[in-house]
Amino acid sequence: MNFVAMSKLLNQIDQIELRIKALMDENRRLQMEAVDRQKVIDSLEKEIEEAQETIRSGAESMIALKTANAMLGSDDYKTKTKLKINALVKEIDQCIAQLA
Repeated sequence: MNFVAMSKLLNQIDQIELRIKALMDENRRLQMEAVDRQKVIDSLEKEIEEAQETIRSGAESMIALKTANAMLGSDDYKTKTKLKINALVKEIDQCIAQLA
């Protein structure tokens, strides 16, 4: 092999080494970016879980408040309250009938 051919081969090898180094650097950068994004995903998933728990708690509180309002006879729940009272009266009547 002559000097010119050898020089071209060395130049090509240098170019390949530079490309490999660039690819390795890009790979490291992308891995670090993936780790950062996974941290963001984990954080968002935790926020979602907390929000869902808050929603569940709020829904339970709302049901309890609606029930309390119904028992207190608020205007919105008068029908529901009347139905509950009628059911209780029927149950009491049945108890009285069994005792008699």
